[in-house]
Amino acid sequence: MAETADVVVVGGGSTGTSIAWQLAKMGAGRVVLLERRGLAAQATGVTAGIVRTHYTHETLARMALRARQVFENFDEVVGGDAGFRQTGFLALLGPDDFETVAANVAMHRDLGINTYILSPDEIREVEPRLALFGIGAAAWEPESGYADPVRTTLSFANAARRHGAELCVGVGAARLVADASGITGVETNAGRIATRSVIVANGFSSRGLVAPLGIELPLTPIRHAVALMQRADHFGKSHPIISDRVLGSYYRPREDGHTMVGKTAPYDGEEDPHVDDSPAASPDVLQTLAGRYRRRFPNQGAPAVNATTSGLYDCSPDLQPLLGAVPDVAGLHLAVGLSGHGFKLSPIFSQMLAEQLLTGESTQFDITLFSPARFIQERRIVPQHAYSVSTL
Repeated sequence: MAETADVVVVGGGSTGTSIAWQLAKMGAGRVVLLERRGLAAQATGVTAGIVRTHYTHETLARMALRARQVFENFDEVVGGDAGFRQTGFLALLGPDDFETVAANVAMHRDLGINTYILSPDEIREVEPRLALFGIGAAAWEPESGYADPVRTTLSFANAARRHGAELCVGVGAARLVADASGITGVETNAGRIATRSVIVANGFSSRGLVAPLGIELPLTPIRHAVALMQRADHFGKSHPIISDRVLGSYYRPREDGHTMVGKTAPYDGEEDPHVDDSPAASPDVLQTLAGRYRRRFPNQGAPAVNATTSGLYDCSPDLQPLLGAVPDVAGLHLAVGLSGHGFKLSPIFSQMLAEQLLTGESTQFDITLFSPARFIQERRIVPQHAYSVSTL
């Protein structure tokens, strides 16, 4: 492990590895990534990997479009395989949200995103096996889909190495060292690295890492379970990704005849600070997830639940990330509070952070919107077209 670095990145998920890749590619000097457990070992490893553009804020929709373009051209842009599959993405909303769906779809179309508002009859043309109770309208994105989170992370890591970054797996950041001038180093379980710049991208664990510097991050750890449902033999061809914001669950198909089922609302889970655990879903949560899937996709009998797991969302108060420089500690940068949408936006989060660290600003998107200081400044990010249900 290097004893000095120009930049140290803490965290080996999709965000941390993509940051290391962007920094190394942009010529940041000696870049060292620290990952205590393993690449994609925590939240990234259990995410559904949904890649979509439907957001209630214009900036996020623009970012999501650019990120999806990276996933669509991953081998050319990054190198390697992200496992991107274009299934289409269908967001289901209730009657009270019809006008909001229309406003969001119009906003997305103005940005050049291929999306449409669908009536219940048109929904049947896209996915005839859905039960349409409670649905007033839907937004359809035919070009969206999902990627493989582990393959994506490993590809980011390999790209970072090709550009000269050092990835230290099994080496964790124990303490950030700082003086009046700012960051001076990182203490690890393998020794100290002298550096003037650190990007912390390790989820809820970031709270404990930065707390000794007098920084209290407003993050809440919410555990989200994922159930793996076996589709019935007579189900037929696979289905698109469904974001069912009426029942509060998503249904993400896999190529092996299973569907991943989780919850759509970031705070619809249990608070749990045990970041190293990935327990199976509790019987009550499993019953809820399986019940929602069976109600929305009826006529399958009783689809088997073949596996469950869970991971943590590090949720911020406005469910938007804390990105960028920390004003009170020179050299400290954050990529935390991703609130469940870190994976799909990781190629853009990393670009914004790398550009800010190297040049003082990001080029395509305004990173100051996501400033870690915004909660102190009382300027939370609010949706431009908010739905009646809690969702991104």
